[in-house]
Amino acid sequence: MVLLSTSPGSMGGSTVLAAAVTSAPHFNGMVKASLSIPSFYDNFDSKKNVLTHEELNEQFKDTISHLDHLK
Repeated sequence: MVLLSTSPGSMGGSTVLAAAVTSAPHFNGMVKASLSIPSFYDNFDSKKNVLTHEELNEQFKDTISHLDHLK
């Protein structure tokens, strides 16, 4: 699985994401990748449904690419 988190703050839900990554194996979850997106409202265009921060967008694409390895 790939786990993602976000929040309006600068931490992007990273504390909750870390807890999910740590606990997933206890429920037979295999975490292939994870990513926290901070400052959601500053980095996401809700009209276009895209990340506007280029570096975060590249990290997102890389994170999601790990789903291909599950085939």
